[in-house]
Amino acid sequence: MEEDHIQARYSEMILDEKGTRCAGFLARRIAYCDDHVMRRSRLLPVLAAASVILAGCANDPSSLPVIVSFDDGWGQVFVVNVDGSGLRQVTPTVADDMSDGRYGNGAALSPDGALLAYTRGGRFIEVVDLESGDVRTVHEGGYQPVFSPDGSSIAFSKSDGSIGIMNSDGSDVRVIAPAESGSVATFSPDGSRVVFTASGYIVEVPTAGGESKVLLRDQFWNADPEYSPDGATMVFSSNRGGNNGSEIYSMPAGGGEITPLTDTYAVHPEFTPDGSRILYTRATTQSGELVTDISTSTRAELASMNPDGSDQKRFTPRSITAQGPSIGGGQ
Repeated sequence: MEEDHIQARYSEMILDEKGTRCAGFLARRIAYCDDHVMRRSRLLPVLAAASVILAGCANDPSSLPVIVSFDDGWGQVFVVNVDGSGLRQVTPTVADDMSDGRYGNGAALSPDGALLAYTRGGRFIEVVDLESGDVRTVHEGGYQPVFSPDGSSIAFSKSDGSIGIMNSDGSDVRVIAPAESGSVATFSPDGSRVVFTASGYIVEVPTAGGESKVLLRDQFWNADPEYSPDGATMVFSSNRGGNNGSEIYSMPAGGGEITPLTDTYAVHPEFTPDGSRILYTRATTQSGELVTDISTSTRAELASMNPDGSDQKRFTPRSITAQGPSIGGGQ
C-alpha cells in the first residue's frame, strides 16, 4: 500500500478533528469490553485500506478491481482500491452523532465489488451502485448487511435480534432464525448457510430457514466468524486468551483443534478472495505499540497476515485509525 497516498487523501477529509476522534475511540472500545452484545458497527473508529500484497487477487483485466470498503466510525463509509489508490467517500459527511439519520456504518461489498450495502441511521439498509452512485433503501428495521457469495441475497440482523435474509433488491424478506440477540457475520462459501453469533456462541442456519446448529459453544465469548474461500477453515475472534480483549483464532470448519493466530488484541478477520491473506483489525497505543489489554489502547489499525498467522503486517499509517474491512471485486 502506498501509505503516503492514503494518508494524504484521508487527512484532507477528517484528520482536522483527529484529537477529538481519538478520545471517542477509546470511550467506545471500553464500552464494548463492558458490553459484548454491543453491535459490531460501534467497536472501533475506523479507516481501512489495503495493500499491494493483495493485488494478485485481480489478475483478470476484464474483472472489476479488488476494493476494500469500510466505515470510519464517525458516520462515513469509504472505498479504496487494494493498491491504495482511488480512496473515496461514498456516504455524506455527518457530525459525530449516531442520532444523525444519515449516519452510515457496517459497510459490506458485493462479491464482484459493484455494490455496497451499509446501515444508515442504525435501522435502514441501503445499497449503493458504486459506478453510478445510485442509492436505494432496501430495508427498514435491520443492520449489518452481508452479501451472499453469488451476490443475489443479503443476510442481516433485524432490530428484534432475529436473523433475516432478502434478495439484494430488498424483495422476499424472510426471517430464518428467531430473535436471540443474533448478529450476522457471514455466509458459508456455497451460500447455503448463514453464520451468526448469539450470546458468544457461533451458530449457523440454512438460508431457507430451519433448525439452527451450534458450531462453537464454550465458556468464552466468540464472534466474527469467517470461512476461508474453500470452506475448510473458520477464523473468528475470542477472549479465550485470558486478556482483557480478544484475539483471532482458527479451527477446522467441521470443528476440531482451535489455533491462535494473534496474541494481541484483534477482531474482524476477513479472507481475501483467493484465500492467501487475512485482513483484520488490531488495537494499538497512540505510538503504535500493539496491546493485549483493550483498556490500554487509544487507536486501531488494519493489518494482514497469512492464514496461519505468520507475516503480520500493518496496512494503514499510524496517523489514522482503521477497522472492519469488507473485500469485493476481482471477478
